[in-house]
Amino acid sequence: MHKEILIIGAGQCGLAAGRLLQIKNKDFLILEKNREVGETWKKRYDSLKLFTPAAYSALPGLPLALDPKTRPTKNQIADYFTRYAEHFDLPVSVNEGVLSITKENGLFKVKTTLNNISAEKVILANGFCASPQVPEWAENLSIPYLHSSAYRNPLSVKGNKVLVVGAGNSAAQIAAELTKYYEVHWSTWNKPRFSPLHLFGKNVLWYAEKLGKLEKPVSEKKIKKGEAIFLYDDLKKSLKKTHKRKKVVEAKGDLVTFEDGKSEPYKVVLFATGFKPDFSFIRIDDFEYDLDALRAQQGISKVVGLYMLGIPYQRTRSSHLIYGSQRDAAYIVEKLSQTVTA
Repeated sequence: MHKEILIIGAGQCGLAAGRLLQIKNKDFLILEKNREVGETWKKRYDSLKLFTPAAYSALPGLPLALDPKTRPTKNQIADYFTRYAEHFDLPVSVNEGVLSITKENGLFKVKTTLNNISAEKVILANGFCASPQVPEWAENLSIPYLHSSAYRNPLSVKGNKVLVVGAGNSAAQIAAELTKYYEVHWSTWNKPRFSPLHLFGKNVLWYAEKLGKLEKPVSEKKIKKGEAIFLYDDLKKSLKKTHKRKKVVEAKGDLVTFEDGKSEPYKVVLFATGFKPDFSFIRIDDFEYDLDALRAQQGISKVVGLYMLGIPYQRTRSSHLIYGSQRDAAYIVEKLSQTVTA
């Protein structure tokens, strides 16, 4: 099988790019490793809701069937992605994962679980959350532990004393949810920064858009610093019930030792420590294998014809949002189209 353009991943970036290519009458195919479009969202923890209201959570040409101020649930987003692909009749091959990508004689050779496909251009839009990141000291634990990617609800946790490790929004939300049922200790490697999600009845993203902040690039310093934890509903009240702990320095058995020298035994540890990219399936010598370099290049690889979407803060502060991902998709599709035409 040969395609002019192959898109890997039918998430927000892949679908947006697909729709924009469709408008340009390009020959393309979208590969999705899951059994259905949107399944990745359904696998996330049950209580997850977007920070962005529906007005900022739509893909090109089709609004969400929700009140613009409503924060969509993860299942609503999953269903919306399915509806989006069906509405525009996008060519998506589901249950087809990519095993390897090579390049020979100017063409990409993509081996999948179902086919061997050649393509002139490839857009990698499969995200950078393939490999859950867990600290090395976890290997010394004799108690159960799990990553937030495997967490669904409090029933996922077995034990009445839980250590949650992580400094981001997922860590805060999961820790808060668990306080209703367990003794929860929360370990962060720096002091969490908090921000209200709403000001004077409006989502903070509304103000960020009006002030032009969503379209500004983000410095490496701010990326490393991390985003603020957004407070909404009773999240702040629930987080006050957690026992705050410093950064973990070591673990042995069920005992975890922190930076301040204190140690505590636990029944289970939950890691909300993010993900690392997996580029192992890309077997092209000139490929960067470096997320920072790819971000600096705004998603355009040194490998001619290879493009990236979904890099955190790829071009602007809003790149990691559905709102911003379609703008990044438009940029990549335009660059790709210029190259194809040339």
